[in-house]
Amino acid sequence: MMKQNILVTSSASFISAVITSLILHPLDVVKTRQQVTAISGGAVVAYPSMILSIKYIVSKEGLKGLYKGVQGQLIASGVSWFVFRYWFDKIRYKINMNNSLLDSNIVNNKVKSTSYLLLNTTSANSLPFNISPLSNAIATLIAGSLSTSLVHPLWLLKTRLEMQSLDSKTKGWTQYSSGIKGWYKCLTDVYMKNGIRGLYSGYFPALMLVPHSLIQLVIYDELRHYWKCNFDNQSFLLNSLSPFIWGFIAKFIAAVITYPLQVIRARKQMIQTTGTESKIFWQPNNGKCKYSVFYRLYILFSQHLYAGITTHIPKVCLHSGIMFLIYETLLGIYFQIL
Repeated sequence: MMKQNILVTSSASFISAVITSLILHPLDVVKTRQQVTAISGGAVVAYPSMILSIKYIVSKEGLKGLYKGVQGQLIASGVSWFVFRYWFDKIRYKINMNNSLLDSNIVNNKVKSTSYLLLNTTSANSLPFNISPLSNAIATLIAGSLSTSLVHPLWLLKTRLEMQSLDSKTKGWTQYSSGIKGWYKCLTDVYMKNGIRGLYSGYFPALMLVPHSLIQLVIYDELRHYWKCNFDNQSFLLNSLSPFIWGFIAKFIAAVITYPLQVIRARKQMIQTTGTESKIFWQPNNGKCKYSVFYRLYILFSQHLYAGITTHIPKVCLHSGIMFLIYETLLGIYFQIL
């Protein structure tokens, strides 16, 4: 029964991730281009404003320009969340059952404030597990590392395909057709030029983002429990939309803390897949300027460490909110039928 439930939660994560990624992909294209434009040598053009960037892409490439790399995004997002959720639930369940690792007890009627239910709805054959924050943390770090290690090449290809445009074509960047054929051609090109190392460009910044999931899930869990304790008797509509609220807030906090690592990852992937030679961070040589130190810091934060964050934050927060809403809804439907 437990194995079946783990597959259910993994499948629900896969479906919700794919649907949400499809809806919000245009914002991901804009965000990726904003992250790399400062070091692309004019091959990737984007404006700091999300609206202006969207207008520019549509004027140059039409609406289809906003869906560059969508196949790679759907594959990477769906597979990544399936792998993560499968190992996350499996590992924390094993920890919970193994008293030699952690003393976690089965709770029949009441769940403590720090717990996170393996399944949101229980059946006659399954009991909720009181899983400690430490158990969740260990499971998140291991599952996140496994997911990142297995799926990283897919995210690299997604990033490369999103940067395709008329501007990059003019600069001599290789262009790939849409669909699986173009995705596969990009994969083989990167492998032939740089081997496995090329496919894992930006891997260590990505691995450093694993705590991002830890922050997000811990906050989501605490918000979920607080809501259940204080607002569970609210209207049906409000309770139905509550997973969106929890997911939105949790993602916002995690994204702001870890965003610079995403910029570094995207730029390393751009350099590796396009053959360009560029520094991850470019700084103006303006030593004679009275305010050069402050100006350099301004450039570092606005054009580098937090480049594209005004697009990234609404995109990922909406993505997280919608995904958790779909996820919780799918599980609720499944267990009602069961």
